[in-house]
Amino acid sequence: MMALSAEQVLQQEYGLELDSFSAEDAVTFGMKVLEISGERSKYIVVAVRRNGKLLFYKAGADTVIAQDELIRRKTNAVNRQGHSSLYLFLKYDGDEQAFCQVYDVSPEDCALHGGCFPIKLRNTKVVGTVAVTGLTAEENHLLCLQALSFIKRRQSEGEIPVL
Repeated sequence: MMALSAEQVLQQEYGLELDSFSAEDAVTFGMKVLEISGERSKYIVVAVRRNGKLLFYKAGADTVIAQDELIRRKTNAVNRQGHSSLYLFLKYDGDEQAFCQVYDVSPEDCALHGGCFPIKLRNTKVVGTVAVTGLTAEENHLLCLQALSFIKRRQSEGEIPVL
């Protein structure tokens, strides 16, 4: 277990703003999540969106339809607040009802489970999301974080993503 604080997760978010985020980056991003997850990829669903449009989706062989619903709900929460679902979970002490009351949304539409991360461009706003479900909340979050770190490193090194 990672045992991160809300402030630590917020720092992760700020440290991973990108220079750009293309459709090719989305595919590279999704494939990196699968590569990092290794054998566990058969249990996960990965969805990468830019401006709400689904650009990458992969469901492992041992996934269930309920995981798609959780991806949708986590993505809604991240889109509403512009912060990772783990940050929102920590900020609200896991109380989805409190979150839903504050933002006047239905619990059927938002989930505060780790594993959805905003994709932010430097000095701008959220332009996309990466969502993973199938492992623990912390493991899902870590997969997103590691893949986003990979994309950021490639951008800073001036490499063009290979599809």
